[in-house]
Formats: sequence, structure tokens, C-alpha cells
Amino acid sequence: MPSRHTLARHALILALFVFAVVCPRPASATISWGLCPESWVRTPSGALGQRLQCGTLLAPFDHLLPDGRNVHVGVVRVQAAHADEREGAIFFNKGGPGGHPGRLLRSMAEGWTGMDINDPDDGDKRRLAERFDLIAVIPRGLDGSEPIRCVSGLPPRHAFLPTDQSDANWAQAVDDAQAVADACLSPAFPSVRYVNTEQHVHDMDAVRRALGDERLNFYGISYGGRVGAWYAATYPAHTGRLLLDSSMDFTHDYRTALRLSQVARQREFDDDVLAPLLREPSRFGLGSSADDVAVAVEQIPARARAAWTGWLDSTPRLAAALHVAGWLERSAPADLTAMSRLIRRARFSTEPILDSRIRWEATQLSSILYTPPQAGASYGLGPEGDSVRIITACNDAPWGRDDATIRESLRQYASRFIHFNGSEILEELTCTHWGGHSARQPDLSILANAPPFLLIQSEKDTSTPLAGGSFILDAFPNARMLLVRESKQHGIFNFTTSGCIERTAATYLLSGALPESRSRVFACGDANENPAEALPGTPRPPTAPVAVDEPPLQEHDEF
Repeated sequence: MPSRHTLARHALILALFVFAVVCPRPASATISWGLCPESWVRTPSGALGQRLQCGTLLAPFDHLLPDGRNVHVGVVRVQAAHADEREGAIFFNKGGPGGHPGRLLRSMAEGWTGMDINDPDDGDKRRLAERFDLIAVIPRGLDGSEPIRCVSGLPPRHAFLPTDQSDANWAQAVDDAQAVADACLSPAFPSVRYVNTEQHVHDMDAVRRALGDERLNFYGISYGGRVGAWYAATYPAHTGRLLLDSSMDFTHDYRTALRLSQVARQREFDDDVLAPLLREPSRFGLGSSADDVAVAVEQIPARARAAWTGWLDSTPRLAAALHVAGWLERSAPADLTAMSRLIRRARFSTEPILDSRIRWEATQLSSILYTPPQAGASYGLGPEGDSVRIITACNDAPWGRDDATIRESLRQYASRFIHFNGSEILEELTCTHWGGHSARQPDLSILANAPPFLLIQSEKDTSTPLAGGSFILDAFPNARMLLVRESKQHGIFNFTTSGCIERTAATYLLSGALPESRSRVFACGDANENPAEALPGTPRPPTAPVAVDEPPLQEHDEF
């Protein structure tokens, strides 16, 4: 039987282990600052001078359990213009995952530095540039932080999943997903398991310590909302102001966030694109039966659906697609020349302007239809960005569904969502075959104890829909939402002509002040309101957000 001395020693060892797991060990937080590589920030205008600096942080693979292995993490900094008035730093995340923040941070700093400090809407941006360092910690795996390129960008070997759900094509899709997982988990990328949101927020805090700041203020776009929430839950004592712009719904998993986007895009298609066609099919040369039009949309030929996924975003374009699809089924034109002859001879509408518009759209869609399939590599966020996107998603959370359940989702998504292209299914397959996640998610309920944080949400954003923002608002009583009416814009602050939006967000970052409101939700008009009054030198009457009833919580689909 072990002695009391031995038991006490074991208890001490266990306590130290628990402390190491729960409390990150501070890394050696030193950064040597110098000139920025052009690949990190592109070509600066010179307006920032020596304030624009870059450096590298040497971070452990795992901040909680360092084992001697390290990774170099790039950091971009724009120093406060008035060093003697410096109040801290604002950390910025562009989103993604996989978005490189350097170029946008540099551009944003140049814009803020050039603002008129007396401008009622943009003056606070100038004050931000004067009093705060602007910081971007480059996520691991991107250029500047030991880049990882494990996604080829080449066309998949499987056929278009929504229209070919055969056993053979499904098996090929599973093989393709496994190939991506194997390539990313290759020994050539020893740090790949530590490319996740957890380690990124630890990298951010190491930079905070290197700067000597007590608190970290944060401005994140899209997936950046998840980063901000994870940081606040991990380091609540060091969290300052949180501005989460078009935030990903971090109260649920990635799969739910992707599905919310699909639901929102389909709702937009049904309401804004399809509904006008069903109300007046004859106006668009499609007969008199709305039912026939609805069936034609559901039966767009497989070849055309694969070519046009994501393109059918306006009523005239959808009408053109149905005309071209009908000819494809009835006449099977052999090439673009033959299809073009049919387009030239057709009369699409009795309204001359609409007739010309549909003809033009039909010509564009036909060109896409007869273009040879892509042969070379193609990327959304670049080779590193696309790689980091899938690596982060797979490392961040468990993906617990089996292949058969995922295949059933494919069947349901393909029948329901006109813009569905199968990429979500391939991503889930890849993460299911990843071999388990590596990130330890913090207890996000801790975020409820933070000071009030600000969400900015477009009412009709389909990338991060209002439903997701509603979930966040419902989960955290300290959340406040600036709702942008009638806007579809994803990524709002700094990209609008609305003084109401720009002033509200900048003032919050500068001082933490939020509009006095009887509601936790307050609204501005469209992101492009009063564009003529936004011309330089044109006085603009100040517009304050208006309190609104909180948007109803929208349940996500569980199927």
C-alpha cells in the first residue's frame, strides 16, 4: 500500500497536470518588429510610414502542453499614431477560416489614418488610429505563419454530387475526402493538428502579452466572430471590447452554420428570384401555368444544374435558364453556336427591355454551359487559405455522423436547395475521416459575464444569416445587435456609406459606448443609405440607430 507521502506526491502531480490543462502556460512572448514582407500586406501606400511593422512570434505547437516543438506565427502591426496617447490595441480577424488579414488590416489603417477627425461619422476612426495599435495575428498555416498547402485545387474525381448520387460516385466522393484528409495530415506538415481556433486565440494572447497590454480589444468578421467568442471565454480577465461583424453562429457547430446559410439562400431564391416568375410566368415567355414553371425549376437538366449552381440569382436569369434548359431537353443543341441561333430567334417577352435582358442572360448561361470543364487548379482563398479552412474546421470540433447519414443529407439537400453544390458534404466527409478533432473548446457560457459586446448583422445576409445572430443574441444577455435593414452585405463595418453604421461601430471600439436603447437590438437603414451625401465635403445629418423589437429566434433545420 502506498505511503501517505507517496499519495501526497501523486496528488500534487495530478494538481499540477490539471493546472497545466486548464491554464495556458505563458509562451516566451517577445517579437522583433521590422519591415513587412509584401506577400503579407501587399503594397502599402506609404501613408503609414514606419508605423506599419511585422514580426514573428515563436509559439509552441500546443500552448497548454508544450513539448519543445514550436511554430513561427506572423504578426502585422500598425502602431498608434500618437504613442503618448496610446490606450491599447485592437486585434483584427478577417474570417474564413483561411482569410489572410494582412492586406485588409493595412488598408483599413490607411483609411482610418486619413479620416477627418471632425467628421461626425468617421472622426472616431481617426481617433482609433491615433490611440490604438491595430494588430493582425496571421492564423497558422497561412503565408507568414508557416504556410500549409495540402489542398490541390484540382477538380474532384467524383461527378457533381447533387445530380449523381449513384453508389459508384458516392464511393469516389468518400475516397476524394479521404485523400484530402491524408494529404493534410501528412508528416510534411507536423503542426497541422495545432491549426485550430484554440491555438489561434492562445497566439493572440501571447501577442497581447508581448505588447504589455492588460486587455485585448477585438474586431472580427464572419468566422472572426467565433475567434472573438473563444478568446473571451478563454481569457475573460483580459477581454476588452468585442465587435463581431456578420458573425458566424458560434453557439452551434460548423455543420449547422453551413446549413443555416443554405436555408437562407434558398429563402432568398424563393422570395426574390422564383416568386416573381410564378406570379407572372407569361411576362417572361414561360406560358401561363405557375405549376409548370415550378416543375421546370425542379427538373433543370443535370448538366445545366451542375454548370449553373450559384448563378441563378435574379428573375430574368432564372427565366433565361428555363428557356435554355427547355431547348437543351427538346433539341439538344450540339454546341454553343447552335444554342446561340435558338437564342437569337426567340422572343422572350413582349416588353422590349425585359426581352433584351433575358436574351443577354441566356447568352451568358449558354456560354457557361458549353465551356469545357475546369482542368487546372482553382482556389477560393488561395492554396494556403483553402487548406487552412478545411484543417481548422476538422480540428475545431467533433464531426460525429457516419457516411450513411451524411449521404442521406446529400439526398435531402440536393432536392431542397437550388444553390447546393455538394461542397458542404465533401467537407463533412473529410472531417469525418480526419481521425478526431484537436481543439479543446472553452466553456462559451463564460462569455455571458463579459461587458456588453456588439454584433453587426445584415437583415438579409445569406452567408451568416440573421437566424445565427438570433441564436447568439438569445444565448448571451450581454449581446447587443446593430441590425442593418434590407441589407444582404456580408462584412459591414468600413464597407458602407451609412453614417449610422460607421459611427456606431467606431464609437463602440473607441470607448465601449453603445446607443441608449430600450431594446438589445437597434437598427440602421440600408448599408448604402444616402450615398450622394457621402461624397467628400458634403455635410451629413447624423443618424442614430433606432430601437427595434428583437428578431424572433429562428430554429435551424435538423432534418
